[in-house]
Amino acid sequence: MKPVVVVHEPLHLTGETLTLFAWRIPDLVAYQHRDDEYWFAPLDDDLPLVRLNQTGVEMLRAMNGHTTVGALLEQYGEKICGPDGQPGQWHLARWATPNYSLCYYGAEPPGGHRHQAKWDTLLQQIREGWSGQDGFEGEDHLEDFHRHTLTEPHEDDSHFDMVETTVSHLFREPSAALGGLTYGRLLMRQLRRLGWFSPKPKIILEIGGGLGYVAREMGKELLPFERQSMTYISLDITAPFLKLQTTRAKEGGWGGLGTQADAEALPFADQSVDLVIDNENMADMTPVKLSKQELLSGTGTTAQHQEALDWIRRVRLPIEGELQDDVIFNLGPIRFVAELWRVLKPGGHAFLTEFGIDNGWPEPVKLPGHTEYEVQYSHLRQVARWLGFQERYLSLPQFLGIKPDTKVLCTGAAYTIQRFCRMINLPFVVRAYTEQELQQALGDILPKLHGCHYHDVADPAWFNLFDFKVLLLEKPGGRPRAQFTENNGYRWYSQK
Repeated sequence: MKPVVVVHEPLHLTGETLTLFAWRIPDLVAYQHRDDEYWFAPLDDDLPLVRLNQTGVEMLRAMNGHTTVGALLEQYGEKICGPDGQPGQWHLARWATPNYSLCYYGAEPPGGHRHQAKWDTLLQQIREGWSGQDGFEGEDHLEDFHRHTLTEPHEDDSHFDMVETTVSHLFREPSAALGGLTYGRLLMRQLRRLGWFSPKPKIILEIGGGLGYVAREMGKELLPFERQSMTYISLDITAPFLKLQTTRAKEGGWGGLGTQADAEALPFADQSVDLVIDNENMADMTPVKLSKQELLSGTGTTAQHQEALDWIRRVRLPIEGELQDDVIFNLGPIRFVAELWRVLKPGGHAFLTEFGIDNGWPEPVKLPGHTEYEVQYSHLRQVARWLGFQERYLSLPQFLGIKPDTKVLCTGAAYTIQRFCRMINLPFVVRAYTEQELQQALGDILPKLHGCHYHDVADPAWFNLFDFKVLLLEKPGGRPRAQFTENNGYRWYSQK
């Protein structure tokens, strides 16, 4: 089921509202359907497309941060701004609401200086208003969202296109940024280069595998004889996703085993798994909000809070600087890493990736229908070392060897183009497109699109890839491996 979006009433264009400046959201993509009909997409995809004529487009362009709402209303309020007959006043009352999000009204630009308006700050504000969720949403909300809210079969990619877009989802098709590979195939190659498939793992467990693309592509990277004697298990808390994961795992040559469970309490015996793959799930795991008093006293007001405080004390996590009244703590990811220590065999490995931070306390990230929380990696790494893991830590672009200067289409533009294509019955998937790949996907439609823009794949304005970190874990105690060097095709081995 799609998350419910709060319906916002049109603004009252009176009083102080008239004195506010109007900024249009940058990088808007328009589709010119006819000579005098342009389409724009509201943020809420349950709303119909906004159709404008040339007058309406001029009004949108006039929202440059120098013109007040009152001036726009006086100039365009009574003019017909679209083929559906709505006057400018109708649009002015709606475009700045979170459901539309085509513009912003304010005395000051979002986030600071007029010429350096921080549109990511505005997007965060929009999402807060769009989701209708204020403040902290943990401790049971995320599990409830994934176990109970998402109950419909997901036969297409809409949930990960619009609600929880992930790096692996954007690169589920071959991409020039990944050297012509998919995310799953490149991930398999990198894990093999680490030596994690020598000897090959017998039990591979993927946590929260989304729609199953990673499982499928990792399997395709291996030859049939290489997959022999390997068992690939998909684990997910969301039943509809699990069905797709096992189906696509079979497409990749795996057996297609799946189990519905919570990764914070893995349903596997001690020392039974060789390799764990976790792509972008830890921000969905249980957060707790600890008060300053709880941190200072070491006594929690609930069992979960006490569990979090016990971890902080046990591994001696530093509580630095002046404490806020309350802070968010990643209890779920720490439970998960402790479970990995339990279920991994000696010599077993885990690949974990998620967006996160190294300093301070986690902050919320608003998404439609729910909120996720940054992973505090210095805490997580300290827990991993305390448990006994050998760990390595780097950014996801570094680990994958992504070509940083590859130009890719803005993800917001991809969402918008998908909506346009649905209206004209043209298939279009949201993913990371180079200009050439977009041309191949759209053909003659591309010249009718205005405002398509591209970013370097490493540019924070695209997807903040460098905010995604990789934590590589190894449980000591496996069989010693022969070490070798290679020269002109000959391998020289040494025994340790």
